[in-house]
Amino acid sequence: MRGGRSIAERAGSRPLRRAAAVLIAAVALLTGLLAAGPSASAADLPYGPYTCAAGYVWREAYTGDQICVTSAIRTQTATENTLGPSRREPNGGAYGPDTCKQGYVWRATRPSDHVCVPPASRDQAYSDNASAPYRLVDPGATPRGGVSVTTSYIYSTGGYLYATGSGLTPNGTVRFYAVRINTTGPLSLNSLTADASGRLTDWQPVAFLACRTGLTEPAIIVVLDQGTGLVTTAGTTDAFRHCG
Repeated sequence: MRGGRSIAERAGSRPLRRAAAVLIAAVALLTGLLAAGPSASAADLPYGPYTCAAGYVWREAYTGDQICVTSAIRTQTATENTLGPSRREPNGGAYGPDTCKQGYVWRATRPSDHVCVPPASRDQAYSDNASAPYRLVDPGATPRGGVSVTTSYIYSTGGYLYATGSGLTPNGTVRFYAVRINTTGPLSLNSLTADASGRLTDWQPVAFLACRTGLTEPAIIVVLDQGTGLVTTAGTTDAFRHCG
C-alpha cells in the first residue's frame, strides 16, 4: 500500500478482519453491489468486449488470446510460435520436454505458454499483459470474471473497496482499475496477490476511493490478471460519488 498505514493495518488483527469480512459480505448481499455487470455497450463494439483501441490488434499467441498489441508484436509472436520447437532441447532437460536451449526462456503470456523465446520477448509479453486494460476501446464492457467487489462507505469522503474471488493465476498479481469516472483511460487503484489456488480469500482491502464531484453514474471496477493479461469486470461502486 502506498502512503502511510495500509488499509490492512487499519483493519487490525486477522480475527478482526475475518469478522469484518463477514459483515462486508452481508452488506454486499443486501445492497446488491455484487450483481452489477458490464456495460451494455459490449454488444455495440465491432469485435466484442475485447475490441482493441486504434493502433492495436490481438496478439494471438494461442487460440483465444485477445490481448491487444502492436501489429509488429503480433507478427513477432507468430514467428516465435513457428520457431518455438527448434528452440527446445531435443532430449528435454530440467524442465521436462519443454526445456529451452541455452539463451531462451518460456514466453509466459500465460502460465502454460512454454514457447521458447529470447528473454526480451518474455519481458515484452509481461509488459503487454500489464498494459491490457489501457488498450481496449472500453475495458468497462468486458464480461464479469471470478472477482467480486463491494464498498464500505465513509460519509462524505468516499469509501473503501474490498475484493474476493477465484479463477486467477496462482500466486499471481491481480490489478484493480476504475473506469467511467471522467478520467483519460482506466484509473489504477492497487493490486493484490492471489494464493496458490488462484484465489483472493475473504474480503481483502484494495484501496480507499475518494469522492469526485460531477460524476453521474457508478464507477465500474476492472480487474487485470497479470499472469494471463485477461481483463474482466468485478462490479460497480458509488464511492466516487459519495460526497455527502
